[in-house]
Amino acid sequence: MTHNKASRCGVPLTCCDSSPLQSSKNWRAAVDLTGRLLTAHGQGYGKAGQPTSHTTDSLQLWFVRLSLLTKLNLFQNAELECEPFGNLDQPDLYYEYYPTVYPGRRGSMVPFSMRLLHAELPQYLGKPQEALDRLYNLKTICLAILENLEKGLAEDGSMITLAQENRQASLTLWRSRLSRVMYSMANCLLLMKDYVLAVETYHSIIQYEPQQRVQLLSGIGRIFLQIGDVKTAERYFQDVEKAYQMKGSNFSHATCVLMNRAFVYLSQNNYADAHATFLEVLKIDPKNPVANNNAAVCLLYLGRLKESLGQLEGLVQQDPALYLHESVLFNLTTMYELESSRSTQKKQALLDAVACREGDSFNTQCLKLV
Repeated sequence: MTHNKASRCGVPLTCCDSSPLQSSKNWRAAVDLTGRLLTAHGQGYGKAGQPTSHTTDSLQLWFVRLSLLTKLNLFQNAELECEPFGNLDQPDLYYEYYPTVYPGRRGSMVPFSMRLLHAELPQYLGKPQEALDRLYNLKTICLAILENLEKGLAEDGSMITLAQENRQASLTLWRSRLSRVMYSMANCLLLMKDYVLAVETYHSIIQYEPQQRVQLLSGIGRIFLQIGDVKTAERYFQDVEKAYQMKGSNFSHATCVLMNRAFVYLSQNNYADAHATFLEVLKIDPKNPVANNNAAVCLLYLGRLKESLGQLEGLVQQDPALYLHESVLFNLTTMYELESSRSTQKKQALLDAVACREGDSFNTQCLKLV
C-alpha cells in the first residue's frame, strides 16, 4: 500500500507532445515512426558505421527516439543507440562542420534535453556514478557559460556583442538549464542513497529558483520523512510555513503546507488526523490525486474499508484520465483483495479500462493479476 509520502523533485521529460501517436500514448508505434523518419534522413536502421550528415532535424528525431525508448523502460536499447554519438562533442555535431548548410552559425546542434537524457541514462542501468559524472560535466558547462554571459562575453567566451535583451534571455535560459541539471543530480544522489549531498544540491537550486523555495524545502523535508528522521523533517516544514506566511496566501503553497502536515501524521501512524488534513487539502484542490489517494488509504487503516473502496472507485470512474495511475490502482486492487473473493474479475475490469486509455509504457504489475 503506497502513501506517496514524497513526490520526486525533478523536471519531467517531455518531447513532441503534438505528435498524434504520443498524445494517444502509442509509444512503440512512435518509436517505429522515428526509425522510418531517420531512414529518410539517411540514418537509423542498417546505417551503422556508414558516413552520415547530421542536421538539426535529424538530431531532434534522435532525441525524440531516445526519449521514447526511455519512456518504455528500454534503457539498454537507448544506451546502444547512444553509443555512436560518443560524448556528444564530436566535430560533426557542430554547426561549424557544415558551413554551407548553416553559414555563420556556431556551437552544438545537439538539443540540450538530449545531452541531459544522455547524462541521466546510466542511472537506469545500475550505473549511477557514471550518470553523476556526466551530470557534473554538464553542470560545469552551464556554469562556464553563465560566467561568460555575466562578464559581458558571448556564451562561448568570445567578444561578440550581444544586445542587452538577448543577453538577459540567454542568462535566463542557462540558469533554467543549470537548475534542470541540478534536479537530475539530486535525483541520482537519492538513488545512490547519498541523502546529505542530495539535500545540499536541493539547497543550491534555491539560489537559482528562489520562487520554488516552498516546494524545494517541502521536498527536502519529505526526504527526511522517508528515511525516518521526523524531527528534521518537521524543522524543514516549519521553515516552509514561515516562508508561506511571509509571502501571503498562495494556492500551491497552502496545499504544500497542509500536505506536509498530513505526511507527518502518516509517519506517526496518526491516520485520523492525516485523513482530516488531506480533506482540508481537497477543499482547496478537489482534484489533487495524491491527497485523494492518501485520504482513501487513511480510511482503510481506520477500518473503513467500504468507504475507502468507494472513494477510489468513484475517482477512477469520474476522471480516469487523472486517476488511472499506478499507485491508485495498486491501492484499489489491494482493497479488492481484502473486500471480495471476486477480486480477480474486478482487477480484469480495471485492466480493460487501462487498455482503453493508457499506452504501452503502463506498468500492469500494479494490478497484481499474476
